[in-house]
Amino acid sequence: MLLALLLAGSAPVETPKAWMERVYASYRTSDFSPFKHPERYFAPRLLAAINEDSRLAHGEVGYLDGDPICQCQDADGMRPRVLRVTSQGAGKASVQVLIDWVDSTARKARFTLVRGRGGWRIADVASGDERSLLQALQRSNREAKRKR
Repeated sequence: MLLALLLAGSAPVETPKAWMERVYASYRTSDFSPFKHPERYFAPRLLAAINEDSRLAHGEVGYLDGDPICQCQDADGMRPRVLRVTSQGAGKASVQVLIDWVDSTARKARFTLVRGRGGWRIADVASGDERSLLQALQRSNREAKRKR
């Protein structure tokens, strides 16, 4: 009986694919932005780099000039599809997404996810010519600090 109660009380762990699909489903709400509650979407290191980029930009556009999840500034017409999920050990996964648009060319993005106490979070993003958003932000932040 006790075992049954314990099992009933523990929620199943969300898969990386289900988490990414849930994140993209949030964009159906017209005013959704991962930057309203960034801690729900970005892992601590990436979040720190994003915040530092914003701080160093002093109200202007910094290195990050769009939403790294939708790879856009406006998500209208976005049709994302999770193509592949690769486990990279306990608590880490790589998720490849095809982001298609009603009126534009589809593009691929690869998200490195890590699982923490709050569930899955995006630790890094690779797309197009940018192999690592985290590294690009960190490099840009270092350069901005040197210019001060």
